[in-house]
Amino acid sequence: MNRRRGLAVVIGLALSVVLVVARSVQVMVVQHEYWVTRARRQQEQVIQAPGPRGQILSADGYVMATSVERFAIQLDTRAVVSPELFADAAAPVLGCSVSDLRRRLTGGARSVWIAQRVERTTAEMVQELAPNAVVLVPDSQRVYPLGTVAAPVVGFVGREELVTIGRVGLEHYYDDLLSGEPQTFLAIQDAVQRRLGLRKLEEGRAGYDLELTISARLQATCELELAEVLETSGAKAVSAVVLEARTGSILAIVSLPSFHPDNPGTAPHANWRLRPVQDSYEPGSVVKPLVAAAALGRGAVRPGELFDCRQRGIRVAGKWLRDHAAPGMYTLDEIVRESANAGIVQVALRMRREEVYQIFDVFGFGRRTGVGYPGESAGILPALDSWSGLSQASLALGQELTVTPLQVALAYAAIANGGWLLQPRLVARATGGEESVDDRQQWRAHVLDASLSERISSMLEAVVEDGTGAQARVPGYRVAGKTGTAQRAVQGSFDDVHHVAWFAGFLPQPDPSVVVVVAVEEPAGEFWGATVAAPVFARVAKAAMCHLAVAPTEEVEQPAEGEAT
Repeated sequence: MNRRRGLAVVIGLALSVVLVVARSVQVMVVQHEYWVTRARRQQEQVIQAPGPRGQILSADGYVMATSVERFAIQLDTRAVVSPELFADAAAPVLGCSVSDLRRRLTGGARSVWIAQRVERTTAEMVQELAPNAVVLVPDSQRVYPLGTVAAPVVGFVGREELVTIGRVGLEHYYDDLLSGEPQTFLAIQDAVQRRLGLRKLEEGRAGYDLELTISARLQATCELELAEVLETSGAKAVSAVVLEARTGSILAIVSLPSFHPDNPGTAPHANWRLRPVQDSYEPGSVVKPLVAAAALGRGAVRPGELFDCRQRGIRVAGKWLRDHAAPGMYTLDEIVRESANAGIVQVALRMRREEVYQIFDVFGFGRRTGVGYPGESAGILPALDSWSGLSQASLALGQELTVTPLQVALAYAAIANGGWLLQPRLVARATGGEESVDDRQQWRAHVLDASLSERISSMLEAVVEDGTGAQARVPGYRVAGKTGTAQRAVQGSFDDVHHVAWFAGFLPQPDPSVVVVVAVEEPAGEFWGATVAAPVFARVAKAAMCHLAVAPTEEVEQPAEGEAT
């Protein structure tokens, strides 16, 4: 080798050494963090899994929604020797399609979730098929131990990746409280991409438990009673509310037909609705006591004054309004007792339009109650500037406005408790760990003088004792209430086919503890509140008295000897 060629070799080697050293300095010093991060990404993977979702519990201690332990299965497609063979073996264990699993494993993604909400034994069987490629991540499955009981109240959940999300009902409305905070895990691999384990980095937090005001036992009993009337009447739907008259706590709230929250997709979406909160109907004659209260409060009716109801109707603004009450001359008390349309219209027309509007407004019609449930309906209370010449009379008959059964229950609770309009409650509290979160503070608005509420209560008691509400009687208890039969507006007009049968009342008099409202939507045959809604009110009210252990206040007539009971 000549001297020039040797020098070139030396210089080349020296340059190579310089380049190697420079690259080493660049990698180990300048780009140290970049390469460390990249190495960690190859050997470590951070996985988040939701914390345990909170339970939903009834007031009497039954679990209405809870979560059970399950696992999600993640596969590293680069660490498995043969994705196709793995799919052939794992699919039968998981109960899924081999072709679908193969497609997912060969789609190009490195990490693939191959199953979620899998029982421990099944998950461990899958892990044994490829221990270095499979990671089991803690997961859970939402279950509803009481099945269809209170399903529209509780609602149901859906999934996005590993996250359980409330879709309907209280599961949706209180999703942030129920969800808690996620757990964080670190999946560790060695240099040749073999899985070495799963280490918990952050504990997370379980979701809060919701404790409802609803009694599961009373709820189940009420659902059985309403299911019977739904079947026998051929109705489109039925609703009921059982409310504590002095606290606003909802003891039962029924919406039928319903669904099973474990498999809600098998039922029509309409069955997911909590109708007493989310649907509003024309109230019919159940609002007549409110009109009577307004007239008495403003001195529009003289004591003992008689109203002419002999024509079986009354003409207002050129339209004939029918009356189904027996013809006669009625006092205000008798108008309410016999549900005389002509009489209550005459009473309403004694007042100014603003006064009629105000009585519905102060009782909360046209506004959401704030019960704490998604999609609550405010109902419809038309603004004064939209009223026609017929509106004042129509509203007195419970037409041209719509209300929810819950709004009616709150209005009747105000009559029952001395004039206080209450804040309704479905959730008593949310609790978790050492913390406690109250659902909301109860508020009240005074809407009736105590003496006036007593006077209206006595009218309503006469409705049950001697008037249209005879079938609402509950043996052993003095009951006050009102029937209602409302025509429904269909495509902007009323007809004689679509009706809602109502009964709203409270017991036991003279110190009521419970308000019960029943609404039967579009019964197929008989449609009167007195014959369709009143009997089921009586059965639900009796169940409520038993649930609250309220002793009978009146003597119960015993059947004569030998008489069938």
